[in-house]
Amino acid sequence: MSNIKINLDSLNPKSFKKTVRHKIQDGDNIVRFLPPFGPEANGYPYRKWNVIWGLIDPNSGRMRPFASSSTYEGQCPVYDYLDLLKKKVDTITNEETVKKLNDFISQLRPKSVYAYNASDKSGQVGVLELKTTAHKKVIALMNQYITDYNQDPTSLNSDPSDSGVWFNVTRTGKGFDTTYDAKKNQTMYKDANGVPSFQDDRSALAENIVQNFDSVAYDLNNLYQKLTYDELKDILIANLLNSAAELPELLIPGFGLEEGQTPATQESAHTVNTIPQGNTTVDLNLGESESTQAPALSKDSEDTEDILAMADQIFNS
Repeated sequence: MSNIKINLDSLNPKSFKKTVRHKIQDGDNIVRFLPPFGPEANGYPYRKWNVIWGLIDPNSGRMRPFASSSTYEGQCPVYDYLDLLKKKVDTITNEETVKKLNDFISQLRPKSVYAYNASDKSGQVGVLELKTTAHKKVIALMNQYITDYNQDPTSLNSDPSDSGVWFNVTRTGKGFDTTYDAKKNQTMYKDANGVPSFQDDRSALAENIVQNFDSVAYDLNNLYQKLTYDELKDILIANLLNSAAELPELLIPGFGLEEGQTPATQESAHTVNTIPQGNTTVDLNLGESESTQAPALSKDSEDTEDILAMADQIFNS
């Protein structure tokens, strides 16, 4: 009998851990942020990601989020390209073209999210991604909690001398008027005379989280695929060549244009784009297929939660 080297557990569909993503809903959202987890956590209960939307994945022909390489390499081709494109926009006088380019810049610009392991009151552990405003408020509250209690606000315990605390992350408004805030969740108590007072909610986590944290938590450093600068640049250029059919001004030297070339000559030179992915080569035609059309140019929204809703559909479909 031959020696089977494959891990048979990997063939069991139940062995795949689907990423649960909590979404900030309108109104109150009671959550408990969980301790740092994973070999690269370095004591941080969160992981910052700069996420790029609006690019088509050459492997699937579908739009999906890409992590900016600035998060882990310190540089990113999208930022480099946008800096150059902004300078080009300053030299263009046609107002309609300027508007389209600015819309494209706004859409492509990476969006910052801060990912946490968090539990809701039902005991469901998932990834909760906050935009910058809510994240800063949570960090300030955590620091104040440490000052007040000299305890870890992300502790799994609920002992008087060692307890985490529940937070209330709120969302109000719509679109550009959306506002996020955070506060410690509090419960009201009345003394013997009926006088009310409010206390921080330090009630217990679900027991399965306390006992099985290592198996229910997510390594926040592996939420997104980490492409190299050059790999990400190849994907960016392929998308630019596709979009340039309608907006040739998107092409600039180093990003779809060689020195001395004009957008017209470059367009005729690229019908099929070959994009390297690691050690393989993907032959990609971004020309006529409906599934690979460039996304429509639209004004950017600061509503990160709408972006995360799309991520949930893509990651978990």
